[in-house]
Amino acid sequence: MIDSRLDKDLVSDPSIYTMLIRAGRDAVDVVIYSPMVDNSLIYRSFTKNETSGDVASRLEEVVYDNPLMLADFRRTVLLVTGPSYTLVPSELIETDPQAGTLAYRFLYPDAEGSVETRATPFHNASIVYGIDRRLAGFIGRTYPTATVIPHILPLMKYFVARSGRSNSPRMLVNLRSGDADMLVVAGTNLRQAVTISFRNTADLVYHILSSARAAGLDPLTDSILLSGDRDLREQLNQMLRAYHARVMPVIFPPEMFKAGREAMSAPFDLIVAPLV
Repeated sequence: MIDSRLDKDLVSDPSIYTMLIRAGRDAVDVVIYSPMVDNSLIYRSFTKNETSGDVASRLEEVVYDNPLMLADFRRTVLLVTGPSYTLVPSELIETDPQAGTLAYRFLYPDAEGSVETRATPFHNASIVYGIDRRLAGFIGRTYPTATVIPHILPLMKYFVARSGRSNSPRMLVNLRSGDADMLVVAGTNLRQAVTISFRNTADLVYHILSSARAAGLDPLTDSILLSGDRDLREQLNQMLRAYHARVMPVIFPPEMFKAGREAMSAPFDLIVAPLV
């Protein structure tokens, strides 16, 4: 069961494992994995219930209900989710390190908490993201050495690493129930990165095609790649091909096949995070 308890006896030596946590609005997803051990990947998804509060409260509840999550792992990575990030030209950050914070505060004036800036694998963009005050407090107390990044950053790193030397624009759409990430990459240039919510697949198709057109994709020669939720991929594949010739699934990372069967069920951003 993907929501079953994470007991300490599931992992004999946490010091060779990495724990990745995706703290989302509707669920806390956890991947525990060691590249040194075949079939080692453990995936759990703890969905929000009626008594759950905000993301910080839900994460705290999940952590203390699952003793393995408090083990001494080699590395702990937390992915903060949602659309609350922005992109700023890298040159601007180099000139003024506070430019990202100012841009974020302007876009999200009601956000409480810290603001972080990180480099991306693209030479033209840095990513600026917020960490909710209560969430930051819990992470600081419980996982003081954890790496905290926006959920879209592993997708950026993986996508550019697998794009080869082609300078033609390509779009990656990473799908979840109710929201999606869209990236458009041309070589080492980032043309677009956005996370959207959608009500139905027709709504999502409109957003994808509109974004592809705005980013300059040729509907006959440039690719739209789909990752994430399998059912949504199958639906979108048929719908998008009526308007865009090259629509295809992202190939599952071959190096993760030896991680075990549960890797096939985990969110794509958690699966690629250990690879970048």
